[in-house]
Amino acid sequence: MGRGYSPAAVAPAIYLETYGCQMNFADTELILGHAGTAGYVRTTDPAAADVILLNTCAVREHAEERVIGRLTDLARLKAARPELVLGMSGCMAQHHRVTVTKRVPMVDLVIGPDAYRRLPALLDAIRASRDPITDFRDAPDDDPNATPRGRRARVATDVRLDPSEDYADLRSARAPGAVRAWITVMRGCDRFCTFCVVPYVRGRERSLPIDAVLREVRDVVADGAREVVFLGQTVNAYRDGACDFAELLRRAAGIPGLARIRFTSPHPADVTPGLIAVMRDVPAVAPQLHLPVQSGSDAVLDRMARGYTTAAFRELVARVRDAVPDVALSTDVIVGFPGETAADYDATRRLLAELRFDQAYLYKYSPRSLTRAAAWEDSVPEAEKSRRLSEVIALQEGIAVECHRAWIGRAVEVLVEGPARRPAGHVAGKTPQYATTVMNGDAAPGALVTGTVVAATGHTLIASAAVPAALDLAG
Repeated sequence: MGRGYSPAAVAPAIYLETYGCQMNFADTELILGHAGTAGYVRTTDPAAADVILLNTCAVREHAEERVIGRLTDLARLKAARPELVLGMSGCMAQHHRVTVTKRVPMVDLVIGPDAYRRLPALLDAIRASRDPITDFRDAPDDDPNATPRGRRARVATDVRLDPSEDYADLRSARAPGAVRAWITVMRGCDRFCTFCVVPYVRGRERSLPIDAVLREVRDVVADGAREVVFLGQTVNAYRDGACDFAELLRRAAGIPGLARIRFTSPHPADVTPGLIAVMRDVPAVAPQLHLPVQSGSDAVLDRMARGYTTAAFRELVARVRDAVPDVALSTDVIVGFPGETAADYDATRRLLAELRFDQAYLYKYSPRSLTRAAAWEDSVPEAEKSRRLSEVIALQEGIAVECHRAWIGRAVEVLVEGPARRPAGHVAGKTPQYATTVMNGDAAPGALVTGTVVAATGHTLIASAAVPAALDLAG
């Protein structure tokens, strides 16, 4: 028997790698929790696993190529041990469910984001028969990834989108002692931005019942978490009956022992006066907001189908900063979108210089099949995309340094996550604005401590000795 083979009397081991956004990391915890109830145990060593699963992202082409390369590498383990189950889950599995099996023929299982409930049964069937089962029932005739039924008849595939699936009754397996917990409060997206594949691979919006969300918050706090991060593709579109996202934040903030609440990723068009008021009035709601602008050009925003203008976006930023003066704002920007002219790009660069985000995630456009923009001419040459991207990265790095240096001399409250990687004798954690902070001291993970910022880089604050915060709820 090959290394890692599990006889029937031994619990089978599952190994997961995660690629992409925090939603994928939360889904990995969900998969591990559900598989655990079915008798699977987690391993951190792929060579010791009975099941290897890569939980994947379809938003960026670079991430997809990394996944293909990693699957190819892991296929060597399966070549040496054929009983090993090699699979892929998540958005890329949904998006490229057939092409991945052509590029990596040794893949046994391809499963989409709405099929995790059925994963243990699929794994059990594969491992019992050593011969996967096929299901292409959802593939439409015009699906560019579809193949004729039976062409590769022994790959287990379950990629049916389920508009009712929210996994509200399943429990996630989180790392013990984690200071921060990621909680999915809604799934899917109804926006259909022309560049984004998410609605096609994660389906339409559906919110978890508020009672289920609050129960999970209480559970993670009881397990030691001091901070929760609510997740959703358009998280601030959350609604359960009369309860909107602002009300969810307000009710979660009342749970004893919870120090901070964050959320990602909101859509600017769904930032309501009620949400801004909660950020202003409820101390547990962190003064941090991600506002993905994507472009500084109204013409490009219109082609992207973003649903707002640059004037409306500027006005929103002004309202948020007026209500929450110390708020940290971050954004997403895509350069080189189809039809983006030099003037459009200059407008984006000017917007970044004007609004001065604390952090920005900057990308050059790459077409995603199934999206509307994928059918348009990719009009900006690759070299020009790279030049524009390099320019805005340099601009944003300078802004980030200046934003961080503005904290020098100010007191900050830090939620300690653990020892700093360097130097010795220091701890690291996050401020309410989510700025990584290093300070000398030996505070335990989960402690709230205060210090004065004495230096800063574009990525880190350096603060004086850690002392307990006056209002540390753990005390």
